[in-house]
Amino acid sequence: MAREITTVGVVGLGTMGAGIVEVFARGGLTVIGVESSQEFAERGRSILQASTDRAVAKGKLDEAGQADILGRISITTEYADLAPVDLVVEAVPEIMSLKHDVIGKLEAVLADDAIVATNTSSLSITEIAAPAKVPGRVIGMHFFNPAPILKLVEVITTPLTAPETTETVRTLSESLGKKPVVIGDRAGFVANYLLYGYFSAALAMYESGHVSREDLDTAVRVGIGLPMGPLTLGDLVGLDVLHHISDVIYGHSRSPHHAPSTMLERMVLAGRLGRKSGQGFYTFAKPGSGQLVDDERTPEVTSGREISSVAVIGAGALAEELAGRFTEGGYAVTHLTDPAADLSGLAEVGLVVEAQDEDAPGEGAQGEGAQDEGTVELRDVDELFAELGEVTAPGTILATVNTYSAVALAAISGRPEDTVVLSVHAPTPNGQVIEAGRTIKTSQETIATVRAVIKAIGAEPVVCKDRTGLVVDALLVTHLNDCVKMLDEGYASAEDIDTALQFGLGYPSGPFAMIDTLGADEVLAVAEELYSGTAGFQTHLAPSPLLVEHVLLDEPFLSGQARPDGQ
Repeated sequence: MAREITTVGVVGLGTMGAGIVEVFARGGLTVIGVESSQEFAERGRSILQASTDRAVAKGKLDEAGQADILGRISITTEYADLAPVDLVVEAVPEIMSLKHDVIGKLEAVLADDAIVATNTSSLSITEIAAPAKVPGRVIGMHFFNPAPILKLVEVITTPLTAPETTETVRTLSESLGKKPVVIGDRAGFVANYLLYGYFSAALAMYESGHVSREDLDTAVRVGIGLPMGPLTLGDLVGLDVLHHISDVIYGHSRSPHHAPSTMLERMVLAGRLGRKSGQGFYTFAKPGSGQLVDDERTPEVTSGREISSVAVIGAGALAEELAGRFTEGGYAVTHLTDPAADLSGLAEVGLVVEAQDEDAPGEGAQGEGAQDEGTVELRDVDELFAELGEVTAPGTILATVNTYSAVALAAISGRPEDTVVLSVHAPTPNGQVIEAGRTIKTSQETIATVRAVIKAIGAEPVVCKDRTGLVVDALLVTHLNDCVKMLDEGYASAEDIDTALQFGLGYPSGPFAMIDTLGADEVLAVAEELYSGTAGFQTHLAPSPLLVEHVLLDEPFLSGQARPDGQ
């Protein structure tokens, strides 16, 4: 049974600690904040004042409400002032010896039944609780930054945590308007563990030159629909913080998927910590500023060819959509739906897009070797690109929206400088991405032209090396597969994982809601392609057996979730 909590304490009033104080005070609780010096105490008071001032300025809080919130808060440098609290949250830096020291000071002044919670984002709760006189009252209460806004609270138990302590913290979190997820003690818990797998993969893409920093962030923000791209997020959180947490998680998992980035380590050693230092993946106007300024890695603006005409080859929904969008974008469009159509009329076209759909409706071909009745006979793509290389003028861009190798098609067409693969992604609340996969021979003029065409039809371009999954699918599907693996390990439920990522990291929907919407079979197909693309050497990319099981049994991950086909 949960105990009633009326007075709480918070030790450490940095950005995170001050935010937690504000959450408690907004919830009607009496709050006592403790800092190590008067200087830091005043800094914490200033953070609270500034945060509530912003809320008033935005109309989310009136001045009377602000006065009520600040009136519930007292700030001190004396641990003895915490004697009356029912619960205290320590939010000091992520140093184990420091946390042990704080808990020792707390136990000297707290009542025997007072709860001690730690806001650590990565350290072991069990280790933090080990020297406590009453380890059963120690629990993790991990808020997410900014604490007054993000709703997730990870409630982390140890083998010694008393059930009453767990229920009290869970109930308290709910009363504050938060979304608590109760889990066991493991490095990174739910949100950070899954976040750092994705972040590590994104860093590897950037470090290898697979994609530029701007296109990487666009792929994630627009193509996947997350609040911000990984490099923007890294600069906001602090690269030193990310490096520390990645070390902790890798120490637990020992998976290549979590291996600390050497690039990240070098950046931290060089003092490039993100916004707080003024330089990180991006460069800012000054330390602490969010205003970006150009630097040596800012891409140069390159002019492409002026094209006025586009050809789309293929029948089906995507081909129809592209033909319509090219027309709306101001291009003269030739749409060839007949697989036997003469290509000689495309000699002067600026861009040709192969968009054949084997599932498109049709009357079916007749005779030996014909496809099943009810499907369209498709033109052999190799033969198509060989002929296009002959009939189109040099400079005509040759592209496909299907999963073919750009290198192979470039070689077959004899026009490697003009050949790309395109991947058209479904729109998200942040817009739509169309990726362009390039080869080492694709010209800068072709890339610039493709970027301009994609923008002309209302999408955001992302250019990268032609590798399996390009950027969006390679990051998203690997991340979703990691979520299924966590579920299969029994660490957290599908609902709790969705809650953690949606309310802690700002996802538009949870990963299992994404899988059920996309279709587990589609996710599995891409996961298998990504794994086979490494020849099985990167075992962490292997599809989860639980994902395979859900596909074979046609079972959604979330109860009551409609399947993509509406059944």
